[in-house]
Amino acid sequence: MVQVSPCARFAMLAHQVVNVVSRACYFTPKTHNPRDDIKNSRGSARDNTTEFDWGACAEEDDGEHDGGPGSDDEDVLTSLGASYRAWRVYHREKKAHDYTKSRLVESIRRETTLAKQMARLGGSVDRIERTLMRQEDLEATVVILEKKYDAVVTRQAADNDVELDLKREQLLSELASINLEKNRLTEELRKAKKTAVLIMNRQYVQLETPSSVPQLLPRAARRQKYEIKKRSYSDIAIIRD
Repeated sequence: MVQVSPCARFAMLAHQVVNVVSRACYFTPKTHNPRDDIKNSRGSARDNTTEFDWGACAEEDDGEHDGGPGSDDEDVLTSLGASYRAWRVYHREKKAHDYTKSRLVESIRRETTLAKQMARLGGSVDRIERTLMRQEDLEATVVILEKKYDAVVTRQAADNDVELDLKREQLLSELASINLEKNRLTEELRKAKKTAVLIMNRQYVQLETPSSVPQLLPRAARRQKYEIKKRSYSDIAIIRD
Protein backbone atom coordinates (compact mmCIF):
# COMPACT_ATOMS: atom_id res chain seq x y z
CA MET A 1 0.00 0.00 0.00
CA VAL A 2 1.34 3.37 -1.06
CA GLN A 3 1.68 5.89 1.74
CA VAL A 4 0.67 9.52 1.01
CA SER A 5 2.25 12.31 2.99
CA PRO A 6 0.06 14.93 4.74
CA CYS A 7 1.44 17.69 2.51
CA ALA A 8 0.36 15.78 -0.62
CA ARG A 9 -3.08 15.21 0.79
CA PHE A 10 -3.33 18.91 1.65
CA ALA A 11 -2.22 19.79 -1.88
CA MET A 12 -4.86 17.53 -3.45
CA LEU A 13 -7.55 18.97 -1.18
CA ALA A 14 -6.48 22.53 -2.05
CA HIS A 15 -6.52 21.64 -5.76
CA GLN A 16 -10.11 20.39 -5.47
CA VAL A 17 -11.12 23.51 -3.54
CA VAL A 18 -9.57 25.74 -6.21
CA ASN A 19 -11.44 23.87 -8.94
CA VAL A 20 -14.75 24.23 -7.10
CA VAL A 21 -14.14 27.94 -6.45
CA SER A 22 -13.13 28.58 -10.06
CA ARG A 23 -16.30 26.88 -11.33
CA ALA A 24 -18.46 28.85 -8.91
CA CYS A 25 -16.82 32.11 -9.99
CA TYR A 26 -17.27 31.19 -13.63
CA PHE A 27 -21.02 30.60 -13.32
CA THR A 28 -21.69 33.53 -10.96
CA PRO A 29 -22.08 36.90 -12.79
CA LYS A 30 -20.63 39.93 -11.07
CA THR A 31 -21.00 43.65 -11.61
CA HIS A 32 -18.05 45.96 -11.48
CA ASN A 33 -17.54 47.88 -8.27
CA PRO A 34 -14.86 50.57 -7.84
CA ARG A 35 -13.83 48.88 -4.60
CA ASP A 36 -12.86 45.79 -6.64
CA ASP A 37 -9.76 47.63 -7.85
CA ILE A 38 -8.58 48.05 -4.24
CA LYS A 39 -9.44 44.42 -3.54
CA ASN A 40 -7.49 43.33 -6.62
CA SER A 41 -4.45 45.30 -5.50
CA ARG A 42 -4.70 43.72 -2.04
CA GLY A 43 -5.35 40.31 -3.60
CA SER A 44 -2.26 40.59 -5.75
CA ALA A 45 -0.17 41.16 -2.64
CA ARG A 46 -1.81 38.19 -0.93
CA ASP A 47 -1.30 36.10 -4.08
CA ASN A 48 2.39 36.94 -4.08
CA THR A 49 2.59 35.89 -0.43
CA THR A 50 0.62 32.72 -1.19
CA GLU A 51 2.93 31.89 -4.09
CA PHE A 52 5.87 32.42 -1.81
CA ASP A 53 4.27 30.11 0.80
CA TRP A 54 3.51 27.50 -1.81
CA GLY A 55 7.07 27.72 -3.09
CA ALA A 56 8.44 27.45 0.44
CA CYS A 57 6.25 24.44 1.14
CA ALA A 58 7.39 22.82 -2.09
CA GLU A 59 11.05 23.46 -1.22
CA GLU A 60 10.52 21.97 2.22
CA ASP A 61 8.91 18.91 0.69
CA ASP A 62 11.79 18.67 -1.74
CA GLY A 63 14.26 18.89 1.16
CA GLU A 64 12.41 16.31 3.20
CA HIS A 65 11.69 13.82 0.41
CA ASP A 66 14.70 14.42 -1.79
CA GLY A 67 15.38 11.19 -3.59
CA GLY A 68 12.73 9.43 -1.49
CA PRO A 69 9.38 7.93 -2.23
CA GLY A 70 7.64 11.39 -1.96
CA SER A 71 8.73 12.60 -5.39
CA ASP A 72 5.08 12.48 -6.54
CA ASP A 73 4.21 15.25 -4.07
CA GLU A 74 6.46 17.64 -5.97
CA ASP A 75 4.53 16.99 -9.18
CA VAL A 76 1.22 17.54 -7.39
CA LEU A 77 2.38 20.82 -5.88
CA THR A 78 3.74 22.02 -9.21
CA SER A 79 0.45 21.30 -10.96
CA LEU A 80 -1.45 22.90 -8.07
CA GLY A 81 0.61 26.12 -8.28
CA ALA A 82 0.15 26.27 -12.06
CA SER A 83 -3.61 25.73 -11.70
CA TYR A 84 -3.83 28.43 -9.05
CA ARG A 85 -1.89 30.88 -11.16
CA ALA A 86 -4.08 30.05 -14.16
CA TRP A 87 -7.18 30.55 -12.03
CA ARG A 88 -5.87 33.93 -10.88
CA VAL A 89 -5.22 35.00 -14.48
CA TYR A 90 -8.64 33.77 -15.53
CA HIS A 91 -10.32 35.52 -12.62
CA ARG A 92 -8.50 38.79 -13.41
CA GLU A 93 -9.40 38.55 -17.10
CA LYS A 94 -13.01 37.75 -16.23
CA LYS A 95 -13.22 40.85 -14.02
CA ALA A 96 -11.76 42.96 -16.80
CA HIS A 97 -14.24 41.41 -19.24
CA ASP A 98 -17.18 42.07 -16.90
CA TYR A 99 -16.03 45.64 -16.34
CA THR A 100 -15.66 46.22 -20.09
CA LYS A 101 -19.05 44.63 -20.71
CA SER A 102 -20.72 46.84 -18.10
CA ARG A 103 -19.05 49.93 -19.58
CA LEU A 104 -20.20 48.87 -23.04
CA VAL A 105 -23.78 48.35 -21.86
CA GLU A 106 -23.71 51.75 -20.12
CA SER A 107 -22.33 53.37 -23.28
CA ILE A 108 -25.05 51.76 -25.40
CA ARG A 109 -27.70 52.90 -22.93
CA ARG A 110 -26.35 56.45 -22.95
CA GLU A 111 -26.14 56.42 -26.72
CA THR A 112 -29.78 55.33 -26.94
CA THR A 113 -30.83 58.04 -24.49
CA LEU A 114 -28.89 60.68 -26.42
CA ALA A 115 -30.40 59.47 -29.69
CA LYS A 116 -33.90 59.81 -28.23
CA GLN A 117 -33.09 63.28 -26.91
CA MET A 118 -31.65 64.30 -30.27
CA ALA A 119 -34.76 63.02 -32.03
CA ARG A 120 -36.96 64.91 -29.60
CA LEU A 121 -34.85 68.05 -29.94
CA GLY A 122 -34.84 67.65 -33.70
CA GLY A 123 -38.65 67.65 -33.70
CA SER A 124 -38.65 70.69 -31.44
CA VAL A 125 -36.24 72.49 -33.76
CA ASP A 126 -38.45 71.69 -36.74
CA ARG A 127 -41.50 73.04 -34.91
CA ILE A 128 -39.61 76.17 -33.92
CA GLU A 129 -38.43 76.72 -37.49
CA ARG A 130 -41.96 76.25 -38.82
CA THR A 131 -43.29 78.66 -36.20
CA LEU A 132 -40.66 81.25 -37.10
CA MET A 133 -41.41 80.88 -40.81
CA ARG A 134 -45.13 81.24 -40.12
CA GLN A 135 -44.43 84.33 -38.00
CA GLU A 136 -42.34 85.84 -40.81
CA ASP A 137 -45.15 85.15 -43.28
CA LEU A 138 -47.64 86.82 -40.95
CA GLU A 139 -45.37 89.82 -40.52
CA ALA A 140 -45.00 90.13 -44.30
CA THR A 141 -48.78 89.87 -44.68
CA VAL A 142 -49.26 92.56 -42.03
CA VAL A 143 -46.82 94.85 -43.86
CA ILE A 144 -48.66 94.32 -47.16
CA LEU A 145 -52.04 94.96 -45.51
CA GLU A 146 -50.70 98.10 -43.85
CA LYS A 147 -49.47 99.37 -47.20
CA LYS A 148 -52.86 98.65 -48.79
CA TYR A 149 -54.65 100.29 -45.88
CA ASP A 150 -52.42 103.36 -46.11
CA ALA A 151 -53.07 103.57 -49.86
CA VAL A 152 -56.85 103.29 -49.36
CA VAL A 153 -56.82 105.84 -46.55
CA THR A 154 -54.68 108.23 -48.62
CA ARG A 155 -57.01 107.88 -51.61
CA GLN A 156 -60.10 108.40 -49.47
CA ALA A 157 -58.48 111.39 -47.78
CA ALA A 158 -57.65 112.88 -51.18
CA ASP A 159 -61.22 112.29 -52.40
CA ASN A 160 -62.60 113.83 -49.22
CA ASP A 161 -60.27 116.80 -49.61
CA VAL A 162 -61.46 117.35 -53.17
CA GLU A 163 -65.09 117.02 -52.13
CA LEU A 164 -64.57 119.39 -49.21
CA ASP A 165 -62.82 121.87 -51.49
CA LEU A 166 -65.77 121.77 -53.87
CA LYS A 167 -68.23 122.23 -51.03
CA ARG A 168 -66.12 125.03 -49.61
CA GLU A 169 -66.05 126.81 -52.96
CA GLN A 170 -69.80 126.33 -53.31
CA LEU A 171 -70.41 127.65 -49.82
CA LEU A 172 -68.08 130.57 -50.45
CA SER A 173 -69.99 131.45 -53.61
CA GLU A 174 -73.29 131.16 -51.73
CA LEU A 175 -71.86 133.26 -48.92
CA ALA A 176 -70.71 135.88 -51.42
CA SER A 177 -74.17 136.00 -52.99
CA ILE A 178 -75.73 136.24 -49.53
CA ASN A 179 -73.37 139.06 -48.65
CA LEU A 180 -74.28 140.86 -51.87
CA GLU A 181 -77.96 140.41 -51.13
CA LYS A 182 -77.40 141.60 -47.59
CA ASN A 183 -75.59 144.66 -48.83
CA ARG A 184 -78.38 145.35 -51.30
CA LEU A 185 -81.03 144.97 -48.65
CA THR A 186 -79.02 147.13 -46.30
CA GLU A 187 -78.80 149.80 -48.98
CA GLU A 188 -82.53 149.55 -49.68
CA LEU A 189 -83.25 149.76 -45.98
CA ARG A 190 -81.05 152.81 -45.73
CA LYS A 191 -82.85 154.38 -48.67
CA ALA A 192 -86.23 153.47 -47.20
CA LYS A 193 -85.24 155.01 -43.90
CA LYS A 194 -84.04 158.11 -45.71
CA THR A 195 -87.26 158.28 -47.72
CA ALA A 196 -89.32 157.81 -44.59
CA VAL A 197 -87.40 160.58 -42.89
CA LEU A 198 -87.90 162.84 -45.90
CA ILE A 199 -91.61 162.02 -46.01
CA MET A 200 -91.96 162.70 -42.33
CA ASN A 201 -90.08 165.95 -42.72
CA ARG A 202 -92.28 166.98 -45.66
CA GLN A 203 -95.41 166.03 -43.76
CA TYR A 204 -94.18 168.04 -40.84
CA VAL A 205 -93.50 170.97 -43.14
CA GLN A 206 -96.91 170.56 -44.79
CA LEU A 207 -98.54 170.56 -41.42
CA GLU A 208 -96.84 173.79 -40.67
CA THR A 209 -97.80 175.27 -44.14
CA PRO A 210 -101.36 174.18 -45.00
CA SER A 211 -101.35 175.97 -48.38
CA SER A 212 -98.78 173.56 -49.86
CA VAL A 213 -100.46 170.34 -48.70
CA PRO A 214 -102.43 169.60 -51.89
CA GLN A 215 -99.19 169.69 -53.92
CA LEU A 216 -96.90 167.61 -51.63
CA LEU A 217 -99.22 164.81 -50.51
CA PRO A 218 -99.86 163.22 -53.91
CA ARG A 219 -96.15 163.29 -54.71
CA ALA A 220 -95.16 161.69 -51.39
CA ALA A 221 -97.83 159.03 -51.82
CA ARG A 222 -96.54 158.17 -55.26
CA ARG A 223 -92.97 157.96 -53.92
CA GLN A 224 -93.99 155.64 -51.06
CA LYS A 225 -95.97 153.43 -53.44
CA TYR A 226 -92.91 153.14 -55.71
CA GLU A 227 -90.65 152.14 -52.81
CA ILE A 228 -93.13 149.50 -51.66
CA LYS A 229 -93.27 147.93 -55.12
CA LYS A 230 -89.48 147.97 -55.39
CA ARG A 231 -89.09 146.17 -52.07
CA SER A 232 -91.70 143.60 -53.07
CA TYR A 233 -89.81 142.86 -56.30
CA SER A 234 -86.53 142.46 -54.41
CA ASP A 235 -88.21 140.06 -51.93
CA ILE A 236 -89.49 137.95 -54.83
CA ALA A 237 -85.98 137.84 -56.33
CA ILE A 238 -84.49 136.71 -53.02
CA ILE A 239 -87.04 133.90 -52.71
CA ARG A 240 -86.23 132.70 -56.24
CA ASP A 241 -82.50 132.69 -55.54
